[in-house]
Amino acid sequence: MKPRLIRCYRGFASVKGRFNIEVFYIVPDFGYSKKLFTCIHCGELFMIDLENPRFEGKTSEQIIGINVCPKCGHQLKDTIRPYPEHFRTEDGQIGSFEPNLIIPPDSESLVKEVFEIDCACLDVTDFTDTVERSQIKAV
Repeated sequence: MKPRLIRCYRGFASVKGRFNIEVFYIVPDFGYSKKLFTCIHCGELFMIDLENPRFEGKTSEQIIGINVCPKCGHQLKDTIRPYPEHFRTEDGQIGSFEPNLIIPPDSESLVKEVFEIDCACLDVTDFTDTVERSQIKAV
C-alpha cells in the first residue's frame, strides 16, 4: 500500500449531536474510475483504482485480500467500508453521507492523500494454502 494523491470534492455530513463533519467524495468521470473506502475501526481512507488491469475480474474482497490498515493494524477484510457512504468520526461515531448528484465545478475540487490499495489479489484461502505449503517444505 502506498500514499496516493486523488482529486476529490468536500462535503459536510452530520451524526447525532454533531454537524458539519468534513467528508470527501470522488465524482465518477470518463477515465476516472476510482472508489474510496474507509477503515471503520479508525477512519483511515483508502482508494482502489478499478481500471487497474491487475484487478480485472476481481471482487473488492479479492483486491483487498490480506491488506492490513497502516493506521490501526486491523485486517481490512473485516473493517473496510465504502466511503463516504460510511465514515467514522474522531469520537468514534459512525455516519453516512450521500454526495449530491450535481457535479460541482472543478474550482471546488481539492487534492487529498489517501492510501491506494494495490494488488493483494490473494484471497485468504490462497494465503493459507501458501503458508501451509511453505511449512511442509520447512519440516
